[in-house]
Amino acid sequence: MLFAQIWRWVRGKQRQPTSALVFRRAQRLREQGRYRRAAALVDEALIHDPRNVVGHLLAASLHMVLRESGRARTSFERVLALEPTQPRALLGLARIELEDGETAACCALLSRALARYPDFPEARAVLEVARGLLATSDAKRYATSDGAVEADRLRLPTESREALFVRADATVIVAVPREPRTDAVAARAVKLSKVATAMLGRAGLGPLRHAVIEAAAETTYLRSDDTALLTLSFDRNMKSATALQHLERVWRRFCSEFA
Repeated sequence: MLFAQIWRWVRGKQRQPTSALVFRRAQRLREQGRYRRAAALVDEALIHDPRNVVGHLLAASLHMVLRESGRARTSFERVLALEPTQPRALLGLARIELEDGETAACCALLSRALARYPDFPEARAVLEVARGLLATSDAKRYATSDGAVEADRLRLPTESREALFVRADATVIVAVPREPRTDAVAARAVKLSKVATAMLGRAGLGPLRHAVIEAAAETTYLRSDDTALLTLSFDRNMKSATALQHLERVWRRFCSEFA
C-alpha cells in the first residue's frame, strides 16, 4: 500500500501540464505583451496536441500580432482542416486576404463565416469594407515617384523610422523611406483604417482617429480623419507621450501643407 502511494505521488510529480493550462498561460503572456514567449509555448503544446482548435486559433492570433502573416495563415488553415466552418478562422484568413489585396477571396471567406454565424458583427464590418473596395478598385489612383515630396522639406522627428501620409483614396503624399512596396503598404493602411472605422461605428464609438500598433521591434502611431491618414514609426523604447506629441505636430503641418 505504501509503495502504491509513493508511485502515485511520483507519477503526479512527473505529469505534464494539460494543453488547456498551457494555452491559459500563453494567453496571460500575451496580455503582458510577451508575444514571442507565448507563441513558443503554444507551438510546443500543439506538437503534443495537434488537433486542438483553440490552440491553433491562439497561435494564429499571436502570429498576426507579430506580423507573421504566413505563419498565421497556416494556423488558420489548420483550424479549417479540423473545423471547416470555424468563424474566427474564416475571419482571420479573410483579413489576411484583404491585406494582400485579394478582395474577392476575402468576401468569399466572410460569406462562409456569416453562413455559419449570421450574428457576427466583426465579419459584417469587414465584408462591408471589402465590398466597397471591390466596387471602387478600378477607380483607385496611387502616387508616382514624380509626385513624391523631397525628404528635406518634411522636417520629420529625428527619432522616427518611417513616415507615411496618404489621402483617403490611398494616394501617397509623403513616404519616408519610399520603396517599391510603398503604394501597397499605403493601400493596406487605408483598408485597415476603414475596417477599424466600420467596427468602431458598429460599436457606437465613432470613426477611427488614433491608433497604436505594437510590433516586435517598433511601435507605429496612427492619426486620421475623413480625408487623410498619417503613420509614424518609432523604436519600442520611445516614450508614448513623446511619440504622440510628434504625431500631432507632423499631422497639423502635413494637413496644412499637403492635404
